[in-house]
Amino acid sequence: MNIVMHHSSQGIYKKNILSKSLNVEVFKSTLGILLIFFFLVVGSRFVGYFEQASEGLLEPNLIYKIIFLRFPDFITLLIPLSFFLGIVVTISRLYSDREIYGYISGGLSQNDLIRYLIPQAVVYFLLTLILSIYVAPYTKELSKEIISVDTIDEQIESIKPQNILSFSDNDGFIYIENRDKNSFQESVLFLSADNSANLILADQLSIIKTSSSIDLEFKDGSIYQNIFDTNSSIISEFGQLKIPLQKNENKISGLSFSKLFDYSSQSSKSEIQWNVSIPLTIIILLMLGVHLAKVEPRQGRLSVILPAIFIYILYLSLLILARESFDESSTNTHHYIWYIHAIFLCLALLGIFRLNFYKTSRFIDSIKKSNFIKAILIIFVSLIFFWILK
Repeated sequence: MNIVMHHSSQGIYKKNILSKSLNVEVFKSTLGILLIFFFLVVGSRFVGYFEQASEGLLEPNLIYKIIFLRFPDFITLLIPLSFFLGIVVTISRLYSDREIYGYISGGLSQNDLIRYLIPQAVVYFLLTLILSIYVAPYTKELSKEIISVDTIDEQIESIKPQNILSFSDNDGFIYIENRDKNSFQESVLFLSADNSANLILADQLSIIKTSSSIDLEFKDGSIYQNIFDTNSSIISEFGQLKIPLQKNENKISGLSFSKLFDYSSQSSKSEIQWNVSIPLTIIILLMLGVHLAKVEPRQGRLSVILPAIFIYILYLSLLILARESFDESSTNTHHYIWYIHAIFLCLALLGIFRLNFYKTSRFIDSIKKSNFIKAILIIFVSLIFFWILK
């Protein structure tokens, strides 16, 4: 028995094969790029945290826990970039290897490529949205609490001779000249609270710990009270002075999802805008990436990478600028971040509706052909990249 397949069924079958092939190739490229950038970011963070540990600002045994807590934050920012570059690398390879003509012969256009990649983009969008809104903010706050020295006894224990240690609440500092375990010589303590500022100079300082407090015991020194108020300042000398300080509770215990995701305040509104913006870039970058990936004959598949990175860095830097310009007193600044999305969405729609997209993108074509412009853009992109990292 012979089965004859209708030409329309053959076309659908061929398109399904092309769709699966395209999605698999884009997924492989995205995963590879994501892993490369992920290990680069994690490696750079390891170096930074080990530098802090070498300076005595961070316990070495906490580094791995902090890095692990930052994983969701790293992945959230890297997924849009990896997917965008994965699209550009894959489709530019199809053009350079002439495999794109297999798609064209099947009656497919660039807009069809976008349509085939939408399911994969939706998966990345939902994953990034969950990480950005529900996971990354929480783990980032936990990592910050681990990095920061929260309790007063931990702050004093971490002090080094001939270094000034500022308390985490910015209500004073302590300085010592020499140290022998919990005994300090030539110590200076400054405390500011309730519009009063006090300065204590002592030859010796000892730390006495109890279950609920920590006592600072000064010997042979002077105390200067209300030093900024000349009318009521008091200078006293003492042989022994004991100051009890309450131990602060760890701030992590007061952190909860309901408090973390309370978006009633203006500052929290800017954060939720940013958290939603990161996943939203995936859809816009999908439309941009497919049209930017077109490579002319003998041009090379990597000629589109630099323009793609330039557009992504520009997009991200403008979003960061919009987030930083958020002002509670000005309602106009509340919508800056959406204006940026609208601009890049319009650029993407130009490609979809073919409104002279390639004629209006002569700047991109000139980038592909001119080494001088490429060099200028590399410098410009590097400056923006370092500004973002800063």
